Amino acid sequence: MIESGTFVQQLKNEGFRFFTGVPCSFFQSAINAVVDDKSLKYVTVPNEGAALAAASGAILAGEPAVVLIQNSGFGNLINPLTSLNMIYGLGVLIFISGRAYGVADEPQHEIIGKSMAGMLDAMGVAFEDLPSEPEALRSALGRAHLWIRNEKQPFVFFVRKDTLLEYAGPSGKDVYPLKRIDAIKIIAESIGDNDYVVATTGKPSRELFKIKDRVRNFYMQGSMGHAAAIGLGAALSRPDERIIVLDGDGAILMHLGILSSIGHYRPKNFYHIVLDNEAYESTGGQDTTSASSDLCAVAHACGYVWTKETSTADELKRSLEELKGIEGPCFLRVKINRIATPDVPRISGKHSSRDIASHFSEELARGRT
Repeated sequence: MIESGTFVQQLKNEGFRFFTGVPCSFFQSAINAVVDDKSLKYVTVPNEGAALAAASGAILAGEPAVVLIQNSGFGNLINPLTSLNMIYGLGVLIFISGRAYGVADEPQHEIIGKSMAGMLDAMGVAFEDLPSEPEALRSALGRAHLWIRNEKQPFVFFVRKDTLLEYAGPSGKDVYPLKRIDAIKIIAESIGDNDYVVATTGKPSRELFKIKDRVRNFYMQGSMGHAAAIGLGAALSRPDERIIVLDGDGAILMHLGILSSIGHYRPKNFYHIVLDNEAYESTGGQDTTSASSDLCAVAHACGYVWTKETSTADELKRSLEELKGIEGPCFLRVKINRIATPDVPRISGKHSSRDIASHFSEELARGRT
C-alpha cells in the first residue's frame, strides 16, 4: 500500500500540478492530499468528460494534468478521450478506480469493471495497473510521463481498492440543521401510496430504502446524474401518475442540461426534490460547486413552474404540503448538512437490480390502456 502523501509527492516530482476529476472512495485520500497541498490545484467539475476536457485545456496552456475518476463514469470519458485527446495529441495522465476489477463489487460496477481494460485496448490507449509499492510507483509514473511527452497520448492507471492508504479529509459540515436521512423521513411521510419515486444513486437511494422500502421506488445504484431523465421519461409516458425524483447536488450538476428538457416538455406530474449538502458525501465528502449555484433560479429559467428552497424541517413540511396541490414541473431544493448516518444498508442485500426494475415497471404499467 502507498501513503497518499507519497503518491501525490511522486506526481509533483514528475511535474504534475493540475488535478481534476469526479470523486471515488478509492481516491478519497489522494484528492484530500491534493486539496491540502496549496502548491497544487484541484478543479471540481460535474462529470468525467468535463474533467478530461478541463485537463486538456490545462495541457494546451502548458500544464501537465492528472484526471482521477471512478470507473463507473468511464463512459462519460470515452467521447473526449477518442475525439479530443487522442486526435489532438493531448497526453494526460488518468487514474481510474478498479471497482469490480478482479474482485466482487456492487452490481452497478460489474460490467464496466470486467470490460474497461478490453475497451481501452480496443481504442489503442496505453494502460497498466498502478503498483502498490513506492519504488515501483516511482518507476511506473516516470514511464507513464515519458509516454505522454513522447507519444502525446493519454496513459491510464487502474487503481485497485486499498492501494492508497487513508488520509484525513474534510469533516462533516453542520451549517444546515437537517441531516439527509431526516429530510428523507419527512419526504417519505408525504409520499402518497400511488406516487412513484426515482431515487438517485448512493446514499439517497439507500436511506430511502432503509426508511420506506416499496415497489414504487426505483432505486438507482449507478448511472449517476440520470435520475431526472428517468423521471422525465416516466412522467411523459404516464401523465396520469405522479412522479417524484429524489436527487442530489452532485448528481444533478453532473447532467444539468436535463433541466432544460424538463422545462421544455413541462410534465404536470413531475416533482423534482434535490437534497443538497454541497458535497460528494457518498464518496468522501469533497465539495461540489452547488454552494455557488442558484439551482432554483436555473430550474425556473429552464421552465419549471414552481421552485423553492428550504433548510429546516418545518419549511420542508410546508413545502411538501404545498406541492400536493400544484401541477408541475416543480423543483424543491433542500439544504442539508454532511453528517453521515452510520450503518445504512445496501439495497443489493435485499433486491437485485432486475427485481427493482421489474417491480417498478409492473406497478407503473398497471392500468395503462
